[in-house]
Amino acid sequence: MLLEGLLEQMPRATFYDLVRRKYLVAVPTVIGKAVVVGPRGRVEVLGLTRFYRPRATAVADAVLLRRAIRVAERERWRFQGRNPRGRIAFLSRDGERMILVASLRAYTTHSLKNTLRRMGWYSRKQQGEAERVRVYHPYPRRFDHMVKEGGLEVRDMKEILPPEAGLEG
Repeated sequence: MLLEGLLEQMPRATFYDLVRRKYLVAVPTVIGKAVVVGPRGRVEVLGLTRFYRPRATAVADAVLLRRAIRVAERERWRFQGRNPRGRIAFLSRDGERMILVASLRAYTTHSLKNTLRRMGWYSRKQQGEAERVRVYHPYPRRFDHMVKEGGLEVRDMKEILPPEAGLEG
């Protein structure tokens, strides 16, 4: 979660106390400061090792995917789960399934096709699990020919970026 959003939901004194006691840590990302579980929180609350902090790009991707999921939920899609790497979410609505991809790492058409092939989706003869794929990408026009093939919806990354991020694309 981005710092600004957390401070709206939690009293400032409580937040700073949790940061001081290392239950939470602020990680600077390209979309703003994000808050993750700190070393003490990992050990005492989650029972994990304290020697780990996620990369800034992974945190930013998680924030963007969560925002993209919220957009889809407003369109009556139900969240079903994520893949282990956390950049792809699975949603369903009225028996229809959708794969949602949101990442700051600018997928090329080749890398997106490979990702979808690994998941058993990108064969047009055998579509696999999902009927649709929605991709949030900084350069949506890159995927025009894949969109024409059908089943792929590409939206601009600016729809889910916070207004203060100021990324060009």
